[in-house]
Amino acid sequence: MTEVLKLRQQGGSMMKTDEGDRRGASRYLLATAAAAAIGFAASPASALTCSQLATSFHRPNTTITTAQTVPAGTFVTPTVPPQTITGLPQFCRVAGFTTPTSDSHINFEVWVPESGWNLKYLQVGCGGFCGAISYGSMAEPLRRGYAAAGTDDGHQASGVDASWAVGHPQKVVDFGYRSLKETTDVARDIIMAFESSGPRRSYFMGCSDGGREALMEAQRFPQDFDGIVAGSPANYWTHLFTGFVWNQKALAAISGGDLSPADLGVISNAMLAQCAGHDGGLSTDPFLNNPPACRFNPEKLSLTKDKVEAVKKIFSGPPGIFPGYRVGGDEASNAANWPAWLTDSGNPANALQGLFGDNFFQFIVFPNSGWTPDSFSIAENARQADVRTAAILNSTDPNLRPFKSHGGKLIQYVGWGDTAISPENDINYFNAVSREIGGHEDTGDFYRLFMVPGMAHCGGGPGPNAFGQGVNGPNPADAADDILTALDQWVEKRDAPDKIVATKYVNDDPTQGIAFQRPLCPFPQFAKYKGTGSTTSAASFACVKPDHDDDHDHDREASNR
Repeated sequence: MTEVLKLRQQGGSMMKTDEGDRRGASRYLLATAAAAAIGFAASPASALTCSQLATSFHRPNTTITTAQTVPAGTFVTPTVPPQTITGLPQFCRVAGFTTPTSDSHINFEVWVPESGWNLKYLQVGCGGFCGAISYGSMAEPLRRGYAAAGTDDGHQASGVDASWAVGHPQKVVDFGYRSLKETTDVARDIIMAFESSGPRRSYFMGCSDGGREALMEAQRFPQDFDGIVAGSPANYWTHLFTGFVWNQKALAAISGGDLSPADLGVISNAMLAQCAGHDGGLSTDPFLNNPPACRFNPEKLSLTKDKVEAVKKIFSGPPGIFPGYRVGGDEASNAANWPAWLTDSGNPANALQGLFGDNFFQFIVFPNSGWTPDSFSIAENARQADVRTAAILNSTDPNLRPFKSHGGKLIQYVGWGDTAISPENDINYFNAVSREIGGHEDTGDFYRLFMVPGMAHCGGGPGPNAFGQGVNGPNPADAADDILTALDQWVEKRDAPDKIVATKYVNDDPTQGIAFQRPLCPFPQFAKYKGTGSTTSAASFACVKPDHDDDHDHDREASNR
């Protein structure tokens, strides 16, 4: 009976794999037919060399500026300042731009391995207001055999600068979503011209604005990608940036205009003292393992009343607009968290939240108006941002049925210590999709959310923060240790990730060895110490459900409408 059961299980697995292969083959054939339709023959003899792509690749509204073979080893990016990327295989580098409108100039780069291509394509997302191609994000997929592509989202500027948007509404559309589609389509055409075949699988991976873009792909272009990794998505863009202004004003109301480093230490220490070790983690953890289990009251902080009021506002977020920022460990005192994003050593307007919020409202929502954080109420800022830009910038649609029907798989992750985008925003969106689809169990068939204890925005922080999302774990080829490999295995073998092991390196330096590891669990589960075993081993922790669903099902529904 046991052997029969094994055979049935294996047969079921094989049937699922065959189904996935059929879908991949269908897309491959469609891509080949499409390429023939625009002038590329489907025989290997017709493939263009890398250098020929500069003169012989033709596509409407597309200009190729560079087509060159880059030797294996080191690549120096054409940026200011230049970035040196090492350990790359030999690849064909194609750079260019598309002009879908008269006001558009969407730069892109496509990198294709000149040998060892795995027949897969990965498009990377951007960050902030973008303004530059994410070369560093393209490097690791290329090392793994993927053809990779990225875009500057249609403008060139620093990631915190939105002045390019003034007088250029089409560039805002390019930034919102059009550059993503343009890059996807041109990249596939270039791959077809160079390889005489399209990719068998296509994936998208990004964090922050790249996470917003990832969800935009699933919602607006559900047929384009087989799998998507969305990290800490800024998908509720209009309300997120309204929250930035709320936090800036909360800090400005303090008599001294900010929270001092000593104040931030008081906040972190008080929360850890109350909750560490009582949320499934260890009492020695410098971060909270499961922050929703911590019922911390800022009123108890040994701070002045005006500072307590500011902390309460930051914890709560603007009511009915966007969730607030819990402190799950050293977020308040760690330089990469509250100091960088909120306080900036005494000048909140120069912290990243202040810069992003001010640029968004000054240059995109209220251009040429002289807007300041005091011009309108928080509610009016949110309303106007929604009216003027939500349809372009937000990716909050919970109806992912077309993506699911396509066979798409979506993995989302966020650090509990994220001070850029409240991690509760991720829970809100996941719960909204679950309600739309029919519950967490049905949603888990194609979409899983992983909350990362102690991790800051997209990476860093005192918790386990390396799992292939930007920093590799020790075994990137193992789906148990790597989020991209887990996605690929889910797409190829229909093997859904029940956990992903995240690694904390000593001093966040892989060359110094592993400090500890923890399993990341599909939400609403979280990792709980078993009570025995090495506290540095992921095997000593089990994925468990919360004791009370309301610990995790407390999303503010108004924040996701």
